[in-house]
Amino acid sequence: MSVPSPSPTLLPGIHRNESYINFEFSFFTLSMILLLIPIFYMPVTIIIILRIFVKLLYAVKDKNVNVPLFSAICISQFMVSCDSRESIQQTDFQCLLFFICDFFFVRLMTSGVFTSWCASVFPNRYLMILYVTTYYVNYANMLFPFLVSTMRLILFAYPQNQAEINRTLLRVALPIIFIYPFFNIFFLITAEAHCSQAWGPFPFGSIVLGFQGSLFGITAQLGGDWTYYAILLRPFGNDLDTCVSPWVFYLTHPIFRRKKITVRVVDQDNIDS
Repeated sequence: MSVPSPSPTLLPGIHRNESYINFEFSFFTLSMILLLIPIFYMPVTIIIILRIFVKLLYAVKDKNVNVPLFSAICISQFMVSCDSRESIQQTDFQCLLFFICDFFFVRLMTSGVFTSWCASVFPNRYLMILYVTTYYVNYANMLFPFLVSTMRLILFAYPQNQAEINRTLLRVALPIIFIYPFFNIFFLITAEAHCSQAWGPFPFGSIVLGFQGSLFGITAQLGGDWTYYAILLRPFGNDLDTCVSPWVFYLTHPIFRRKKITVRVVDQDNIDS
């Protein structure tokens, strides 16, 4: 005897809902317009981050004293887990990982691209991979501004041995930064993700990810219409953090300015006389 499938009325969100299964994606929606806005600034940001990374290569090659601080800044932009001296050899080059995760987690989901597919399947743990990855990277990114600021303070407070102190600080901080997020998402191990309609300013067919069956019954999700306005604005706040930091660093740091070469012309006749 075959096991009957769960009743569609018992499933959360939009799953097995015919209205969403038959949903037709359209390019002319608010969500789709918001999806395309990063085209105007993300390519420039990626180029700037690549140029910062190239400068790190030269700094490591020249054994510059600011390599630890430079590495911390580059790691915060690239999200690469590696030692300051071995960053070039061991780089995963997970460039802009947080932007990519959030792009799939919020922008593509609310655009309606995956609505029909998501409604045609049951809640599952495969969708949970995207949920967990996004929040893991989000928690990890929270400590990088504090780390970079601390290393800058050490640069001014202990200029003579700042390189050694910052190198040690970086080696201690990186394992903490990449381990502590697990303590904030551990309850999602047993959870299943499901797709739900995004309300508020979003049109019909825009969906967001939720979860059920978390460990110990923990629900760390917000409700209410105002939440969806926050979801609408959240990606642009993340973009601001992603773009402003490398732009300011690139435009203000002396290492990225072209060095002026002064040529002194000497009159040989005057020297001989």
